[in-house]
Amino acid sequence: MKLLQKLGQPVSIVALGVVTATLLAACGGGGETPPSSFPGLTVADGAAYLASNQHVHKFNPATGKELWRYPAIGQTFPSGEVHGPFAGEPLRFKDWVIVGGTIGSNGIPDARLYAFDDKAGTAAWTWSVPGTTEQERREFADGVVTDGKLIFAANGNGTLYALDPASMEGSTPKLVWQFTTGNKLWSRPLVLDGRVYQSSLDHKLYALDAATGKEIWNYQAGASIASTPVIADGVLYFGAFDGYFHAVDAASGVEKWKSPVDAWVWTRATLVGKTVYFGDTKGRFYALNTADGSRRYTSTLGGSIHAQPLLDKQSLYVVSTDTFVYVLPQDGSGEVVAQRLSDSGYLRRLTAAPAVYEGALLLPLFDGDVKLTAIRLENRIKVFDLLLATATPVPAAP
Repeated sequence: MKLLQKLGQPVSIVALGVVTATLLAACGGGGETPPSSFPGLTVADGAAYLASNQHVHKFNPATGKELWRYPAIGQTFPSGEVHGPFAGEPLRFKDWVIVGGTIGSNGIPDARLYAFDDKAGTAAWTWSVPGTTEQERREFADGVVTDGKLIFAANGNGTLYALDPASMEGSTPKLVWQFTTGNKLWSRPLVLDGRVYQSSLDHKLYALDAATGKEIWNYQAGASIASTPVIADGVLYFGAFDGYFHAVDAASGVEKWKSPVDAWVWTRATLVGKTVYFGDTKGRFYALNTADGSRRYTSTLGGSIHAQPLLDKQSLYVVSTDTFVYVLPQDGSGEVVAQRLSDSGYLRRLTAAPAVYEGALLLPLFDGDVKLTAIRLENRIKVFDLLLATATPVPAAP
């Protein structure tokens, strides 16, 4: 297995779920092969969508009832044809749910985007990354995004693709433009006000014109950037593998400040007022002042933090690879002790951002036959598990 190489050097992977040899060494679970990438959860219009290893699920977020899954139970494909595994947060776009394929247990990527019919769960179309070699056709490590017209998909081959599903070429969306960076793309872009902001393992954050893909500016950090930036008041905030958290002017790409941290930052940050919250791969959690990067408070968790912190009311919920959910205050100062949501943990590592629906915390699990657990925040009692073994079959895709 290829692991992350020396900080600042080109990075290669077989399993995207690996940050270090001890962080996410495969433990697998149940009837599936060990996952090779992080799951992703989206809640939209009273439905929940989960991309998790070998399947994409649609389910009722209040009850856990599975509405469809792809591939469906009993669905078969021609000999040698592989669909998935899948990674990142699914995108609801028009009548579709769009998810990217990622690296399989054999190390071979499924370099395709899938659009599923939102009602039936059947494949509406697929789009394949151009090229014929494995180097040209890599994994989609994170979800895709849209500006309401185009779909933007970042691939592990270092290229960001812009597709127009309103202009189909045969049975696939038209490729409008592509922009290639100097290394892998592990995070989805941020799209806002006609611009696309894309981070790359080539140490740069790029600002592109959303309509044409033309580069507007790039900002160079000291090492790879593997997180999607967040923006407020014209400033982009993001962490990198260089031991710093960065604030960059969105209009010009000029650095406003950078603040030292204890380890690599893979987490997409959460902004609340004048504070930005995020974690690092050593389990350190930070609250920084957006004006100058000074620390409002820090806290130490028990495992690596990959997922974006979730704000609900006055609390932040942070998940960790040590299987626990931590609760932290929205404000505070100095060193803050994180409180565990549960004393027993959830037995599986937590690497994907949770969601709150009707007072319950929805937790995607990295591996195992339980794909997601829902916990009532009021009393911390489990509401349901989304199980791999229990699903409602849907008709096979033609």
